[in-house]
Amino acid sequence: MAKKSKKPLTDEEKFELELQQEADLQHQQRDYTLLCKDRETIEESGGSKLAKQRKVIDIYQRELANLTNDLNVAISDGKKKIDKQDAHQLVELLNEYDKFSESIRFKKAHLSEIDYQITKVDKDVAYMRSIQLTDKMWQDRTLAGQKTLEALENKLDVQIKKFCTICAQNNKLREEIDHLLKERADFNLKWDKLIKNLCIGKKFMLDLIEQATIAYDQREEWCSKLQALRTKAHSDLISHINEMRELQRKEDNDKKLAEFFSTKGQKRVMAAMEEKERAKRKDKRKRMEEKLRHYTNILADVYDFTNQNEIDEIMESFKERETENFALFKYINELNREMEELNDTLGYLHLDIDEQRVLMQVRADKQQETLQRLREDLDEATQQADAADFALVDCDKKIVQLCSGVEDLFKLCKCDRDPLLPLLGENQKVNHFNVLLFLQILERHVQDYICEVYNAEKILTAKRKIRPKHKLIRSEGALRPLYSIEQIVPANPCPLCVEHEQVSDVIDVLQRILTKEQTEVKLAARLELPDGLERIHNVSACHLPKSRQIIQKRYQ
Repeated sequence: MAKKSKKPLTDEEKFELELQQEADLQHQQRDYTLLCKDRETIEESGGSKLAKQRKVIDIYQRELANLTNDLNVAISDGKKKIDKQDAHQLVELLNEYDKFSESIRFKKAHLSEIDYQITKVDKDVAYMRSIQLTDKMWQDRTLAGQKTLEALENKLDVQIKKFCTICAQNNKLREEIDHLLKERADFNLKWDKLIKNLCIGKKFMLDLIEQATIAYDQREEWCSKLQALRTKAHSDLISHINEMRELQRKEDNDKKLAEFFSTKGQKRVMAAMEEKERAKRKDKRKRMEEKLRHYTNILADVYDFTNQNEIDEIMESFKERETENFALFKYINELNREMEELNDTLGYLHLDIDEQRVLMQVRADKQQETLQRLREDLDEATQQADAADFALVDCDKKIVQLCSGVEDLFKLCKCDRDPLLPLLGENQKVNHFNVLLFLQILERHVQDYICEVYNAEKILTAKRKIRPKHKLIRSEGALRPLYSIEQIVPANPCPLCVEHEQVSDVIDVLQRILTKEQTEVKLAARLELPDGLERIHNVSACHLPKSRQIIQKRYQ
């Protein structure tokens, strides 16, 4: 099971944690100051209590000085000649000792080999006796096997029942899943149908909105045109009214003139005027005849074009043709609209196809990347597995070598494996399962041998008073002298000066607790300053104002 990932701390929690750490640091500094003061008071008032310990320390120091003098005397030039003679004699004695020890070792090896063969035969006999089965042992094993078989059969029955219940539950769950899948398919069909209806309704709404927008735009245009026509009609009305007034005024003047001329010049004849009027009427008649001839030609062309001689029939055919043209116009507009809708739908489908194509390409690229990554992971895992197999084979070889070495050492040290026989069982050889048991016994024997050799070496040195060149166990050297804390540092750092420096160190950013390395670097940089050692003095020798001491007492 993967471990749960810890939730990262927010900035506020980090800030609160840092404030709590600063408060703990101030509390520890205050406790340290109090302990320093207690130590000073004990040194000042209770010096008699420490006199005994100081005397003991002085006695040890004098003994150390005496031992140092004895050592210097022992390594003087006069003693060196005696040491050379003793060394020559010791070499001869050691040669004799080596010869005798070699012969003794050969005898002991012969005896140990005989003892080993005897013990081996005894162990074989004991093993043969232990593996011989009696009727009771056979009956006990049979009963134990039957009980184990019954227990396993019961467990198998329970597991079969559990498996059957799980299969039944699985069938129920599958049926429920199939039912839910069918409901989901029905829901998807209904949902798709509703979506299609919604899309159709949206299209209708968009068409209506578009038509309303066009109608509204045309309404604005026609309103503006109507307003312009109203303005023009009003201006025409005003001009017509003015013109009618002018005509009415002229008519009135003409009537007055006609009455005047009728009354004043009834018998007056104007031949020139009549001639002009006659010419005008003749010109007007010619123009009317030409216009009539033109219209007659047009009407003849219409008769020829329609192959009809009646105007009513021509009007009826024109209306039918106009109706057909209008129907064709509507049909063409409807076809254009449908073509535009089909083009829009086709464009949307092309866009969907392009999107699906891009999506499929991206999925294919991702699948290729995933396959490539999985192949690389497989190759790496295969290489790791092969390396692990090689390492396992090497480790097994080393373990076999170590086990054989432990067995050789076990035999060489003549260790007894009788205490291990109940634990070893049938396999009495050294393997990676029981090697720790052999190592415990071997370690105990090696420790006993070292103690015996050290005692023998110590006894031989005490008897012959000869210092051997090489010792089995190194003795402790001369102890260094112990210096009091007053000889190393004249006094402790003054807490008042330290607090004053911390208070006067005004920094805008948040201060954090320093690590051990950062503290060492800061302390080294602080001691390099000219006033680095000015804070190492007692509180009584502090040069700060008395108010700081009062604050310190208040802290206490």
